Amino acid sequence: MLITTFPQQDISADEYHLLRDLVYAECGIWLKDEKKSFLMNRAARRMRELNISSYYRYYKLLTDRDAGKKELLDFLDALTINETSFFRNRPQIDVLSRKVLPEIIDRKRKDGRLTLKMWSAGCSTGQEPYTLAMILRESVPDIRSWQIKILASDLSLTALEAAGKGLYLPEKLEGVEQRLLGMYFRKDKGGYRVTDEIKRLVVFDYHNLMHENGAKDFDVIFCRNVLIYFDGQTQKNVIGRLRRALVPDGYLFLGHSETLQGIDDNFTFIHHNRGTAYRKKI
Repeated sequence: MLITTFPQQDISADEYHLLRDLVYAECGIWLKDEKKSFLMNRAARRMRELNISSYYRYYKLLTDRDAGKKELLDFLDALTINETSFFRNRPQIDVLSRKVLPEIIDRKRKDGRLTLKMWSAGCSTGQEPYTLAMILRESVPDIRSWQIKILASDLSLTALEAAGKGLYLPEKLEGVEQRLLGMYFRKDKGGYRVTDEIKRLVVFDYHNLMHENGAKDFDVIFCRNVLIYFDGQTQKNVIGRLRRALVPDGYLFLGHSETLQGIDDNFTFIHHNRGTAYRKKI
């Protein structure tokens, strides 16, 4: 009979620093010393799955370019916190639907360019990009005449798999109005599944914000509650990549506790009815 071993002692300072620095190097998440228990518990969970009893042996596996490639993805996945909801931060959603989108749509109609690209960076289990898709569906009556793409990316493969299914339990739909629930969801398996009409607007893809993904010409980027996990230099690097991915006058939405002050002065701060956004300078 296979007996699963468990880590028999607390992680040492050296082992913690090895794992912490590896996480930072791979995805930019900086874990302070008070996060030691969090990292230890998440690592121990993966170690039980693999029958590994030593944190150092686990580190050696993670840094093996061949044998540890998949496990590294699983470990980083285990560290992510997939907290999200539909129509999260309503004042910010209102800025998008009442100010930003009407301005962009009007400009594109005048230019005769019926294309619109959005990016949900750190999309978690999909509520944010599906929210964006519903807002677009409501804001563009002739949407079938437009070329629309919403890129939704995340570091967590588990979250992306759930997002692609588009199936949500009733308690996960609290922010969705009954009218929208009836139009863009169908009852399925004890919950509600996003309709194909909405799904077709969203493309899910794995992406680590520490690296360029080649995506560009976005009119709007949502990257909310992601910067809080990075140190100052990584924040600057990530914002630089997002800025380069935006069109001139494109909009960037951050979390309510995040700011570009002291990070990047190539944006204009937008405040509208308690909602905020940043517009890229030309």
